[in-house]
Amino acid sequence: MTQDDLRPDRFYCFLDDQPYYLNPRRLRQFPDSSVDLIVNPNCWFSWEGRIPPGQASRLDSLEGFYDPERIVWVDDPGSGALWPFWAGGEYLSILTQLRPGEPLKLDLPPEIRFVLTESQILIDRDFLSRRRKEWKDKFTSASRKFQDGYVAVTDLIHSFHIGALRRYYRYHTRIGSYRLGDAQVTRRYASYNEPVTRFFHKQLTHVVSGLAGARVKPSYVYWASYQSGSELSKHTDREQCEYSITLCIDASPEPQGETPWPIHLDSTRGSVSIYQRIGDGLLYRGRTIPHYRDRLSPGLTSTSIFFHYVNEDFSGPLG
Repeated sequence: MTQDDLRPDRFYCFLDDQPYYLNPRRLRQFPDSSVDLIVNPNCWFSWEGRIPPGQASRLDSLEGFYDPERIVWVDDPGSGALWPFWAGGEYLSILTQLRPGEPLKLDLPPEIRFVLTESQILIDRDFLSRRRKEWKDKFTSASRKFQDGYVAVTDLIHSFHIGALRRYYRYHTRIGSYRLGDAQVTRRYASYNEPVTRFFHKQLTHVVSGLAGARVKPSYVYWASYQSGSELSKHTDREQCEYSITLCIDASPEPQGETPWPIHLDSTRGSVSIYQRIGDGLLYRGRTIPHYRDRLSPGLTSTSIFFHYVNEDFSGPLG
């Protein structure tokens, strides 16, 4: 495989590109290289055959994805999400020698060891239980805070995928795949229920249930890239937005930390302004909490995905 073989209009997250390609610097975590590793027993190599039924039930269409036969699927035991990582070149030759659950026997170069550890394909023996506890504690803490109607949350989507999403949506914006302007904001590119956003939408369902303390199901998802001069008027959302996540996935110029364009919430405790870094999420009750953004300054852009959910027993239309 060469770069010429890739289709830039498709979504992919190649291990070969990591960790530098549009991956925010703050999200790079370098593991201890002295730890003994095993191949994650919760991962599955697509070239080995069909995905197991328990994992397949959490996948819908892979429309918009690049070559699904090159994917390593990693099942996150804490968040309940399935994350796809594509393999090519040297990574593919290495991964075909590995078996889930077995100790790592290969002497890997440090950079490859890092990427496979960061993607959770290689893990230490305590990782799975540690990851479950990490998310259990996060759910307990967040569900208490969410009684105020909102809670900020990190680690919703793997950092490698944040970079991949930035590449994918920048490309489609550049080639004119999305219209400029919608009924709410004239200066934003937008797309409703775009296939790749729908994939991530479903993967976050378990997390939203845990954070909100309620069983939920996805309703619809909206991608938007705000251009300078954009302004989001104060509003509340429709019934399909009982629980909403706004996830910041891109901004320009590249921020060193938080982006300079907060979302404002009129909560029961008063007005609050939430500043986000790339990769940060905010879960809030969009139906009951008025929210808005001021005019985006000249020379700035900001891109977010809005994931909307309803209670599991919701019987109205989801779109």
